[in-house]
Amino acid sequence: VYKIEKNKSSINKISKKNESAQLRWVTPNNWVLKEAKDFRIASFNAPSTIGEIMDISVSIFPGDAGGIKQNVNRWRSQLNLPPQDINLILQHATKKSNMLGEYFIFNLTNKTEQKSILAVIIPDKEKTIFVKMTGSSLSVSELEYEFDLFCKSLHWNN
Repeated sequence: VYKIEKNKSSINKISKKNESAQLRWVTPNNWVLKEAKDFRIASFNAPSTIGEIMDISVSIFPGDAGGIKQNVNRWRSQLNLPPQDINLILQHATKKSNMLGEYFIFNLTNKTEQKSILAVIIPDKEKTIFVKMTGSSLSVSELEYEFDLFCKSLHWNN
């Protein structure tokens, strides 16, 4: 279990009553914690067997952070995929739960370019937690199980 200090920026100050709460998780053994930049509260490098280093990010934003449709379509555009309507997006989502409650998993792939994003959106009271892994389709598929275990382990420290 890792404890990550909160970024002092206003984006991470979700509410006064939650300031003392910190997100915690169990990190897979081969993931390497790296400096969290921009809006991330944590960043990891995870090696695949083909030698690719996958980028994994954890972020928290206030409210619904634009909602599922806007975020999924932003990720789709990063993969050079066309936008989709919310019904189609939710039709392809997987719903799971952890100690924070129910969450959505989106496995997005550009088959032509062999690039993928595996992303989780966790609505949690007045904020939304995002976990995202980016890389080749082969490596994302290989590390999907570890990513899933990581997401299932997410919880608040209090």
